[in-house]
Amino acid sequence: MKSHTQRAFRSLALLAAVALLASFAAPAVAATAPVTVTVSVTGTPSPGATVTAKANVTINDGSTLQSIKWTQNSGIAASLSNTNSDTITAVLGNRKAYREHLAEILEEPPASASGLPSYIPLPEPFEAGLQDRFVVVGMSPFSLEEAGHVGFEIAVTTTSGTYKLPGAIATSLPWPMSTGVNNVPVGVPVMLHGKAQASYNWTIAGPAGSNAALTDATTQNPEFTPSVAGLYTLTVTDVAAAKPVTLKVYAGTWKGVVIGKDAAGRPQPDFACRECHGVGTPIDKFTPWAKTGHAEILTDNINNPAGHYSEGCVSCHAVGWQPGVSNGGFDDAADYAALLASGVLSHGDTANWDKMLSTYPASAKLANIQCDNCHGPTGSEAHFNGVKSDRNSLSSDVCGTCHGEPLRHGRFQQWQLSRHGNYETARAEGTNASCTKCHSAQGFVQWAGNGFSSAAIKVDWTVDEVHPQTCVTCHDPHAIGTTSGGPTTNATVRVSGSTPMLDAGFKAENVGTAAICITCHNGRRGLKDDQHPVTDYSRAPHVGPQGDVVLGYNLYFTQVGIRGEHGKIADSCVTCHMEKTKPPAPLSNNFGGTNHTFYASREICTTCHSQINGEAFQEEIEEQLHNLQGQIELALTNGMQTQLRLGNKIDIGTKRVNGASEIAGVELIESHGRQGVTVTLSTGDVVADVALNSVKVVPPAGSAVELLATMDVNVAKAGWNYFQIHSDKSKGIHNPPFVKAGLEVALFATKTVNATYAAGGANAGVGGGLGSGAGAVTCTTPYVYWAEIAGHMPGAADSQWRTDLITRNLDSGNANVKFVLHQSDGNLEGADTVPGASQKAFEDVVALIGGTNNMGSLEVCSDKPLLVRARIFNEAANGTFGQGFEGQIADLGYKAGQTVSLIGLRQLTNAYRTNISVTNAGKTDADVAIGLYSANGALLKTYNVTVPAGQVKQEGEPFKNQANQPDLGWGYATVTILKGTNVHASASMVDMKTNDPTTITAQR
Repeated sequence: MKSHTQRAFRSLALLAAVALLASFAAPAVAATAPVTVTVSVTGTPSPGATVTAKANVTINDGSTLQSIKWTQNSGIAASLSNTNSDTITAVLGNRKAYREHLAEILEEPPASASGLPSYIPLPEPFEAGLQDRFVVVGMSPFSLEEAGHVGFEIAVTTTSGTYKLPGAIATSLPWPMSTGVNNVPVGVPVMLHGKAQASYNWTIAGPAGSNAALTDATTQNPEFTPSVAGLYTLTVTDVAAAKPVTLKVYAGTWKGVVIGKDAAGRPQPDFACRECHGVGTPIDKFTPWAKTGHAEILTDNINNPAGHYSEGCVSCHAVGWQPGVSNGGFDDAADYAALLASGVLSHGDTANWDKMLSTYPASAKLANIQCDNCHGPTGSEAHFNGVKSDRNSLSSDVCGTCHGEPLRHGRFQQWQLSRHGNYETARAEGTNASCTKCHSAQGFVQWAGNGFSSAAIKVDWTVDEVHPQTCVTCHDPHAIGTTSGGPTTNATVRVSGSTPMLDAGFKAENVGTAAICITCHNGRRGLKDDQHPVTDYSRAPHVGPQGDVVLGYNLYFTQVGIRGEHGKIADSCVTCHMEKTKPPAPLSNNFGGTNHTFYASREICTTCHSQINGEAFQEEIEEQLHNLQGQIELALTNGMQTQLRLGNKIDIGTKRVNGASEIAGVELIESHGRQGVTVTLSTGDVVADVALNSVKVVPPAGSAVELLATMDVNVAKAGWNYFQIHSDKSKGIHNPPFVKAGLEVALFATKTVNATYAAGGANAGVGGGLGSGAGAVTCTTPYVYWAEIAGHMPGAADSQWRTDLITRNLDSGNANVKFVLHQSDGNLEGADTVPGASQKAFEDVVALIGGTNNMGSLEVCSDKPLLVRARIFNEAANGTFGQGFEGQIADLGYKAGQTVSLIGLRQLTNAYRTNISVTNAGKTDADVAIGLYSANGALLKTYNVTVPAGQVKQEGEPFKNQANQPDLGWGYATVTILKGTNVHASASMVDMKTNDPTTITAQR
């Protein structure tokens, strides 16, 4: 692969600013520059030709010209003379050199990273160019222009300085645009390409009467020119396979089909063609084709009074326009000269097409984009070879002959930069019957043609024939619509409106043209949510599950089936990725048309969301993904070490681990459609890329068991969520609430699982606690819980506050519990038991342990795993049921550097009051900063609070007492932990008419 960074966009940049034509006369820099240069070429620049090029220097700053120096800096080396003058003589390189350079250009991307917007990454390696195959070479106008570009730096020195300006000679190459189809016109050079190997021995056998011969038959890229119609058989040895390869290339003449128009103004085909391809035939292609833009492109242009049409447009807009060669093309029509002289092509008028049909019927028969433009000449033996014939190709090269001419027509080059052009994936997956439907053009077209029945797919193509998701994968070339891009578009795709039933277990309905995207961009593993039991623990979604995420399917720990707002946009994917995001400037005319790189720019978010920072949100999701990955890795490490401590072994693929100390590190990875790991051992050895269904617990006796099957199922669910969101690659943008919920709860679930692992490896059960004394301040038991605040005391507005503590024993034996109420003036303690497998409520628990006018944080110590919940209520006559607090497990509180929010707070005289509580369940003092805000985000007050170890600090009515806002109304607060660990925060909003409290839990 040759370096493309220097040449990227060289012709495009000059075309945009310098108009590189064969006559070459255009400004190289803006008119306000001190010096400008235009280049004019005398002679016909073609391989081997001698031409002169003159630098026409314009001095704009009043200085005096001193010297001119020409230096070639790109393209095929030319032999130059008089380089220190305004006019050089250039002997251009030979035909072979240009042909080899053309092959290099075809292998390279059409842009460099520096020439693209930041949201479009340059494919590395680039896979969408000329393939390592034995083929007829497809050529776009862009590739021919780039290969013919001979670039110069022209150093102009005046009395005001030296100015280095670009100039070029545009070499006209002898090869025409080519579809790469093995059906070619006679009289036109055909370039061949072979696989990369040490030597070549091409041979050719032509039909009777042919004098065609191979040029440079011992090279990778020979050529020949078919002299008569018929079959040309090319043979070459595939050195790696040690066998001959045969290419059958058919040559013929162009045959147009248009003989008139119907009542709707659409073209009518020749009757002979209608017998096989007309209405009622098995392969009726004319009926849909006649309604497309292809069938009317020349017609519409010559009928447009405001148009700017010319003979230069018909190379794409008519059949076989190849001047200088007699092969039945548009320029060979008997009335073509008269048509040109009439002005019908160049002077728009609404009657021009009718005039062309009646007065110039031979030319009209070949007008517009017809069968031959894509399939090659109809007048060849390939015409009757059947559906899988040498006239048919699903390669994007076919479309690139016209749609590969930036700036005006750059969609082929845009596609080359997309992930759809990935031939590496097509080669790897496109001949696999289960993968090919979405990883090859052939597979998808066959799948769609069979009503999306996967069972009906028959792979009859090889790795050397397969193509990725090309233009015709998404677009039926015979029914493309007439208008593409913008509000009037009617461009069609093969699947629109609703998808078939997807492998992901759902059907995407009413999604417009996004249906074509979602048909493949889904997780493909069936329904994975809390309504469906986990049966395949290690399964990961297929990469690219964007449809699932946009439409709200296939995440655990959250509600599914609720479409995100982005999924409600008309045409969903297409709107943001192709319409709102414009194509890159160097590959589009004034950003015209739809973006066929398919990459979306974050800048488009502001067109709908003026107050949302998409980048900041993505960073938050990235952090959560990173944290979730870490928790899953910790859980897997704990799971392995637990089993090893229990006397079992662990098989990581083929590597057996015998002791817990051997596991040094675990990295979560995706492994061939499964959750996987790379494990680092204490020896430094790395066991890489092992799917988790191959990580097994091996007991002393009996069968090995998949590791994940021995662990809490939430680990497998969290792993699924991680890969679903990670593989979506939008970092939450596709469906923010859905993604955020799935991540946050998965993160909490894995933290809880990790909290159940004892230091020695015993699993106490989810929700039961760590079992190793973690989170204890005074407890000496293995299980420790906290109620953030508990009390038996009077309060404002004649309230009488009480606390009930509810416990559930997860063990079968009795649990011995101790209660410790932490206060600044000394602790209160009490003890009791909770029967095995039972729930027990300790009503007014502070009074039970001797409290009469006491409030503090409540530490609960137990020798058995529990579930714990507290209820705080007003026992006065106007009291209600009260508010609940979840019991906090072990040491899962917040730590220094973390900030939580308390939202929905309210302060209003004689109506509502808010208290904020900060509980320190750590063993050292904690410092926190409390920020008080109005509903509109204005900071009212920030202040610090120190909470001693094990205690709670309740800030009574801080909006009133700290911020002097007794009638604030709605507001919110933040609590930032400055120092300490295992810190909890909550708020209580009290209705002062009833003294009914509402718990406000912390959110991050």
